[in-house]
Amino acid sequence: MDRRFPRLNGWKVALALVPALLLAGCGGGLSGTFEDEMGYSTLTFHGGGRVVQSSPMSGVEVELAYEVDGDRIRIIQPEAGMALVLTRVDKDTLTAPMGFRYERRK
Repeated sequence: MDRRFPRLNGWKVALALVPALLLAGCGGGLSGTFEDEMGYSTLTFHGGGRVVQSSPMSGVEVELAYEVDGDRIRIIQPEAGMALVLTRVDKDTLTAPMGFRYERRK
């Protein structure tokens, strides 16, 4: 048996990897509530790729999935087979098609 490399205990390796995996998983996520400029709708981003879109005027609330790819956020509506693509301008601003802007609620 070749002993050039030390033998690693599986538990030690797992414990060393867990923090790295957690940090990697949190890197591109969003959190918080963003509201459009006119107050018609809000997007509340939760962990695990979950976002709740609500419209205070109509009382409608729907839970959707989202993915982050750089500055692009895809809000996915699986039943309809479509996605809304937002762009992250900065940590407090998202833009949507047709000039809509979402600002982080303070």
